[in-house]
Amino acid sequence: MKRRAWAAWVLVSLGGCYFGKRIDDHPFSAEAVAKIEVGKTTKAQVLELLGPPRDIIRLLESEAYMYVRAVEKNTGTFLLVVALSRADKQYDSIAVIINRQDVVTAVGSRFAAGGAEYGFPGE
Repeated sequence: MKRRAWAAWVLVSLGGCYFGKRIDDHPFSAEAVAKIEVGKTTKAQVLELLGPPRDIIRLLESEAYMYVRAVEKNTGTFLLVVALSRADKQYDSIAVIINRQDVVTAVGSRFAAGGAEYGFPGE
């Protein structure tokens, strides 16, 4: 009986759980994006509002400035050789198209990084 109790205690003490959070880049504000006006805002103003883009894609007659921020939340549990984990990764993204005259011709955004959630493995 003592051996079983000791074995059960060892198994329980070797288990555990973890929580993790990873954030790529700085947050972008919807207010800053709202200040960008198609046909009026210049490239310099975009850089002042949002900072340097993560990627610049050269197009035929314009450039696309891509801003991306990711938030990932991880949870997991383990017991000896069995491990269960869950990860939820959500993104904020902004795309700004700038023509050869350095004026914004299009802007689009999606803000979902705040929706990343912790949860139980298997959800």
